[in-house]
Amino acid sequence: METSHEQQVIPQPPSIKDNDELDVLPEQKRIQAEDLARTTERLPDFRTLGRQQDGFATELGSSDADQIKKAIEAAQHKPLVQDTIQKQKQPIVYTIAGYRVSHPLPDDARIGWTAFSEAINPGGSLGIPATQGKKKSIIDNLFSQLYIDDNNNWQDVGVVILIGVSVWCVVRWHISGLFLCCLLFVKTYFQISHERFTHRATDDIKRALAQVALASSDFERVRWLNDFVQRFWLIFEPLLSAYVIENIDTYLVDYLPGFLDSVRLTTFTLGSKPVRIDHVKSFTDTEPNTVCMDWSVSFTPNDCIGMTETQLRNQVSPKVVLNIRLGKGFVGTGFPVLVEDMMFKGRMRIKIQFMSKMPHIKTITACFMEKPIFDYVLKPLGGETFGFDVNNIPGLQSFVRDQAHAILGPMLYYPNEFSYDVDKFFAGELDFNKANGVLAITVKSCSKILSSDNNLNPFIRFYLDEAQELEKTSIVEDTRTPHWNETIFLLLNNLDSILTMELRTTNSTKKAGKRLARAHFDLKDMKEEEDMELDELELPMLRHGKLITTLMADMRYFPVSKPIQNPDGTYIEPAPSNSGVLRITIHECKNLGSNKINPYAKLFINGKERFQTPTFKRTSNPKFEKPYESMVLDRTEFYIRVNVIDSINFAEDVSIGAWSGYLTDIMAKQDENEFWWHLNKNGKEIDAKIKLSVQWQPVALEGLAKMGGIYTKPIGVIRFSIWSARHLPGSNRQDPYVRIKSGKQVRATTEVIFNTDVPEWGEFHYVPVHSLHENLVLEVMEYSSSSKDKSLGSTLLQTKDLVRECKKDKLVWYEAAVDKYDQKANLVSGSAEKGYLVYTAEFYPTMALAKKEQDQVVDPMPVVDLHHVPIRYTPDDLIDLASYSTGVLTVKIHEIKAPQVYECYCKMMVDTLRSQYKTNVLKGRVLPFNVTSDAFIKDAGFSRVAIEVKPADREETDDVKLAYWYENSDRIIRNIQKRARAKHGNSESPFDPYTMLVHDDNDEGEWFDMINPVGGPAKIRLSFGYVPLLNYQVNPDESLENQGNLTVTLLSAKNLKAVDKTGTSDPFVKFIVNGEQVHKSAVIKKELNPVWKNETFQVPIISRVTASFRIEVFDWNQIMGDDPLGSGGMTLRGDMVESFTSRECEIPLDGAEAMSDSSVRVRLKWEPQLLIRQKTQTSFMGTTRRMTTKMGSTAFNWSQPPKNTLSSIVEPTPPPSIVNEHSSEPKSRSMSPSSSSPSPVSIPIPKGILTVYVVEARDLRGDIDRLNPQVTVHVENHPVLKTKKAKRTINPYWNESFSQELSGKDVQFELKLKDAHTFHSTDVGMLSKSVWDFIRPPLVTSFDEWVPLEPRGSGEVHLKISYQIL
Repeated sequence: METSHEQQVIPQPPSIKDNDELDVLPEQKRIQAEDLARTTERLPDFRTLGRQQDGFATELGSSDADQIKKAIEAAQHKPLVQDTIQKQKQPIVYTIAGYRVSHPLPDDARIGWTAFSEAINPGGSLGIPATQGKKKSIIDNLFSQLYIDDNNNWQDVGVVILIGVSVWCVVRWHISGLFLCCLLFVKTYFQISHERFTHRATDDIKRALAQVALASSDFERVRWLNDFVQRFWLIFEPLLSAYVIENIDTYLVDYLPGFLDSVRLTTFTLGSKPVRIDHVKSFTDTEPNTVCMDWSVSFTPNDCIGMTETQLRNQVSPKVVLNIRLGKGFVGTGFPVLVEDMMFKGRMRIKIQFMSKMPHIKTITACFMEKPIFDYVLKPLGGETFGFDVNNIPGLQSFVRDQAHAILGPMLYYPNEFSYDVDKFFAGELDFNKANGVLAITVKSCSKILSSDNNLNPFIRFYLDEAQELEKTSIVEDTRTPHWNETIFLLLNNLDSILTMELRTTNSTKKAGKRLARAHFDLKDMKEEEDMELDELELPMLRHGKLITTLMADMRYFPVSKPIQNPDGTYIEPAPSNSGVLRITIHECKNLGSNKINPYAKLFINGKERFQTPTFKRTSNPKFEKPYESMVLDRTEFYIRVNVIDSINFAEDVSIGAWSGYLTDIMAKQDENEFWWHLNKNGKEIDAKIKLSVQWQPVALEGLAKMGGIYTKPIGVIRFSIWSARHLPGSNRQDPYVRIKSGKQVRATTEVIFNTDVPEWGEFHYVPVHSLHENLVLEVMEYSSSSKDKSLGSTLLQTKDLVRECKKDKLVWYEAAVDKYDQKANLVSGSAEKGYLVYTAEFYPTMALAKKEQDQVVDPMPVVDLHHVPIRYTPDDLIDLASYSTGVLTVKIHEIKAPQVYECYCKMMVDTLRSQYKTNVLKGRVLPFNVTSDAFIKDAGFSRVAIEVKPADREETDDVKLAYWYENSDRIIRNIQKRARAKHGNSESPFDPYTMLVHDDNDEGEWFDMINPVGGPAKIRLSFGYVPLLNYQVNPDESLENQGNLTVTLLSAKNLKAVDKTGTSDPFVKFIVNGEQVHKSAVIKKELNPVWKNETFQVPIISRVTASFRIEVFDWNQIMGDDPLGSGGMTLRGDMVESFTSRECEIPLDGAEAMSDSSVRVRLKWEPQLLIRQKTQTSFMGTTRRMTTKMGSTAFNWSQPPKNTLSSIVEPTPPPSIVNEHSSEPKSRSMSPSSSSPSPVSIPIPKGILTVYVVEARDLRGDIDRLNPQVTVHVENHPVLKTKKAKRTINPYWNESFSQELSGKDVQFELKLKDAHTFHSTDVGMLSKSVWDFIRPPLVTSFDEWVPLEPRGSGEVHLKISYQIL
């Protein structure tokens, strides 16, 4: 029989055929989130209380979006870990409101008053058809409207009808007997109705009088309840006291003051007299399901009034004895503290809300209507006999009372209330600290920050409901338009809190910095979203009601996966996942040894310390009961280690034992072991045990890849025309340039114009954009050759002002909102606006196709894209990417395998010698960068991609590099198409053209040999993607073929004019480019048809299209001035010159001095090449024309086609030696697995200057109130540094340094940290190592890390070391 009433089923886990079948649908995700939100309704989120780490982190310990995405993808591709405990198939259990029944109730039954009434059950519906009212028919509704009044007296209507029918029968048929019977019936009915009416009226009057009396009276006595409590108290109090003694130590240790060694509760009783309820006042004007009462309660255990002789003889007063120990170690002493004669009185309001389901009480709310009165006797010394009550000290009692009211007021004093959810308590879901979901936030950027501060170093911190900090972003230095693109995770208990995002800036005086503005976000808004996703949020950040900036962010909420109940009562098991929320609880330890030890536990996750329990004094069986929660991206790679340590005063802490294991193994064995695990010491198992449990809640992290901070497909390219700037701040003459930033990355940079106050660039730059909220910053910088470049001001371009989003059904594409966006933008520098930048921005969209969703059929060969632009296809029905010469090339740098330890970063360049993307610094032989970026391809036939590996201590503009690689863009695009063809041929599924336009995250890439690597052969693994640009034609003056070197060979001249007396001339030729002379030829004596030999020169041409190329021929005179013989010119555009080909041309001479048929013959060769230009305001030629760097002259010299660098995957050989930066180009760049490896040799350390900064120390061993740390440093037994003495701290800060010249030999570095006092000093810790253990010049020349001191546990010191090679 099919039923729809509530029933609980414990199903068998479904068989898993395909992980995709178990993806969480949006509807299921919403149900889970709403259920979890109801779990903690009316409860604050206490997740942040007691956290002992700065912010939240996964097991990776990083918020880097690419690393997180990589870990999640790896976890999703791994086989799912199945639970070892097999769930047995259980019979269906039927329930009604939480009570079991033997069989389901029939749907046609009518049970309870709600089945006969239209009124609503105040406790909520049971959801069972048998208890619900039946729908009335049309006849029933008509009858009720015609004959039933508001009082439902249908009987009276029936009697009237009966009398009328009887009279009609008597008149019609003369039936008198029937009429008499009707009269008797009427008489009986009237008598019974009158009696019922009298009884009901009497009851109503009594009830009304009782209600009036209840409302008018102040209170009612509840002597029966006090009598009940008195009898029950004598039975319950011993159990309550035993529970307090057993568990109170766990809580006392959390609030132990620093000057106390330990506190132990040895005696506890509340006495034999219970709490008394003096009187109760009830309120009647409440909701139908709510009872509200005011209780006057008192606890006066020493009050003897009304007690019998037996009760007086057996009376026990409350007594609490705390054994408090002062001092440390053997110098400490303990004494008892007695608390007795406790008294309490107060008036409390109690609200009870009922519900239909068991336990029928939903919530209990309590508060004090006025400040309660309490008193006690506190005797810290002397005990019961000689003890002195400290409350007799003047002012102490009132001070303690006021402090108690200040603490309890916000929680319990009206109008504040404390609410307890009884329903969730019995359901086992009332855990304030338990995470029920994960909120992923991608912080993108801020608009311009309005602040009076000159220098801003902004960051964002997050917290809930004014609690402590949960997480914070990184600090972006010296900017008013910060970009982060960071993804962080917050563990949440519910979605009923207010998330506060606080914008702060660091400063030198306060570690936490200064608050600039705040933005508040109500997490309840997440419930309104279908997929619990909010994209492209713009959150206004205010200070004192004034808008300071706008924060751009994305949010995703991922609830923990729980079973979902179907309408038929069965459950859908949650989708298994290797990602989730892990709750680790360290319960207790036993058999640790002597009772004199002071144990505590440290929790390590993947080798990193994450949590530490409080220290329990003088016990071998500590009860920690401390939970810790962590977001787990991949539980198969999650490793847990717990160290149990004995805290020893004035000495190093000693390890008692340790235990470790992988999460998957712990989950499989914890039930079998009953959560107990043996500790190990020195590799052997010992008798000591630790009780530790783990609770796993899977989380399906679907949709995370859509969030910002993770590379997404470009929507188009913005073309910037940088024209000029005026009124820049600073001195009159500067060296300005403009850079365009997206987030932290500089995506384009103009040339530097030297020595000018009115710079004009006239340059064009292209920047790919990926969303409407990817704002770009245009910043004018002043170049400095000796220090860091200085910002002269910046302006913000919001992409949404230039780009329009188009939507149709579920299709989304982007178009230009305006044809040209001309701006004369004010520049912001510090808190002021000064100067402006003139530029133009244009948007060109990339090809957009419909993305195939799950089980959705798409056109395998659309004729046009979403912009209605025709698509080109190959004969085998693939998008012909190679036919599109302009587009956006995506490059992913997977990793580099170096021959030796590199500390370096990579910079990517496409058709420019300036960096368009820069990675973070990594150190090692294997460098897993795993970063993705892109760049605009202007002309695939000429365009090249280059990646340069640079030392960490070198700027991007330095020529020094460790290795580099480059390739032709056309070859890369054809390889992308080739791989797509192979993938399509091996796949049985229909081809989706959309996949050709996005970079495949699963592409492992290919290995390529690097050029000129330092130390030996090196390889780089790269993968690529390409999306064409639509409706774009490169202007001739922007073509890559437009810039390069022009080689000019002067051949001859003919029919020159004779100006000398001898009838001849002494001709020579001047060559002028863009109005400036670039070459002067040799003089040919006495010749009208001169021929020059070896007269060749090369000139760099910035723009071949706009260049002016002229010649002037003169007759040389030794004394008099040179006589002109004519001049001529030619254009370099079009077919006059051809790339990589020499062409001879005749330049006719004109002018009054020239003959009609005079001409000069030259040979021209054009070689396209990128140039590093040093540009003045007047021209490109006025200063030194420096050519490209060593790499640039090769990578971006199109006269030298690149060779195939594809390499087989082999390990690099050890380094034979250091390769000189300026060594010649190798003849071959391929690396064969069979090539022999030269024997490694040692790398000499060059002479240089060592600089060491002793910055700070942390977690030093010692008393925080007495420790005065001071550092002394010796190099080769010679003192070189003695820091100042820090006062009373275990986390001192010095930032003091020394420098010393070293010859390269082995140098011993010794650091000693002491507790310095006037007449004595005590060693705290030391560090003794070779300097070359920190750095290894010339490869590694800097060091910036925390170093542990010896002996172990003494603390850490922060060192910054640099080495300048002489």
